Amino acid sequence: MLAALGAYVWFSYVEPKLSLFDEDKVAYNFRHMDKVFPSVRIGASPRSYSLAESPASMAKTYMFNGATKDTMDFFERSKTTSLLVIHDDKIAFENYWKGYTSDSRITSYSVAKSFVSTLVGIAIDDGLIASVQDPISDYVPGLKDSGFHGVPIADVLQMSSGIDFSESYGDKSSDVITIFDEMFIWMHSIDEVTADYKSKSPSGEKFQYASINTHALTMLIRAVSGKSLVAYLEEALWDPLGMQSAFWSTDHYDNEIGFMGLNARTRDFAKLGLLFLHKGFLNGEQLVSESWVYQATHPDKDYLQPGRIDGDWGYQYQWWIPKGSTGDFAAIGIWGQFIYVDPTTSTVIVKTSADDIFKSHEYEAIQVFRAIAAELSR
Repeated sequence: MLAALGAYVWFSYVEPKLSLFDEDKVAYNFRHMDKVFPSVRIGASPRSYSLAESPASMAKTYMFNGATKDTMDFFERSKTTSLLVIHDDKIAFENYWKGYTSDSRITSYSVAKSFVSTLVGIAIDDGLIASVQDPISDYVPGLKDSGFHGVPIADVLQMSSGIDFSESYGDKSSDVITIFDEMFIWMHSIDEVTADYKSKSPSGEKFQYASINTHALTMLIRAVSGKSLVAYLEEALWDPLGMQSAFWSTDHYDNEIGFMGLNARTRDFAKLGLLFLHKGFLNGEQLVSESWVYQATHPDKDYLQPGRIDGDWGYQYQWWIPKGSTGDFAAIGIWGQFIYVDPTTSTVIVKTSADDIFKSHEYEAIQVFRAIAAELSR
């Protein structure tokens, strides 16, 4: 029995994990994550919502660190797999590389966090949550003995919960790495693992990026809605926005991994950006309140203001606000995943990538997006 379990663990998790980021496999893996992790299907919407096309020339250059750089060279350097540029609700540019197509279901990594936070906003609109100032443990009894006990939902949304969770992608002992061993080698549910983390510092005092916050929000959504994350997603966003079939990675107990598991088509990622561009109203419906869209993208604490995080960033409800923002914001995932929204130019840009040096390219990508948006709005 133990030998059989060991073989199962190796072939179903350890071997795929070891090769997930191999240079010759990573681009393929990022569009086939259902071969790496268990997953639950997100059904195609019975409604339709398609975008018109109005091809336009894209900015050929941009400024970064005082130098003029080539736009297409950046997309090559950052190992882009898909790029979709929408201006005034029309597709201005769309292209795919490295074997990707418009039908590829691409992994989102932390872009998924912005979907989860939006579902929290919808749950508030639905009257399922009274206030973001309420302690998350009031709604999720399973967190009462954890570091999340008594922590306001707003602090969890703002990565300011004080939870003792390390997130260093280059450190194999970091919690963001070992949590997958907990789920797929030791076979613990992600809910159990989340409830085991204790507090490191008081909440609401400083920003500390910790993906486990987003899974706590996933548990919150399930608790208040009485539905799985995917079921509530389908009802609240996927079906009204006419999105196509997708999937969400799970643990072995069908619990969605809320902080990174959404795998969808590039055009469907763009629809979340369009929803926020239009202040929560899209495809004929107010899906999330205008007030939530504003609250989610405008930092309300000093330490979250643009430029206060790593010199380049601000943060609010699972959305990043770049330095120099005039209203633009982005959902960002590791290895170069983006949904960028610029309300001042009516532009949404989705970029997916297999970029192993993504961190050094993140703020540069924003400058590229800003140049594209400025060119389109002339």
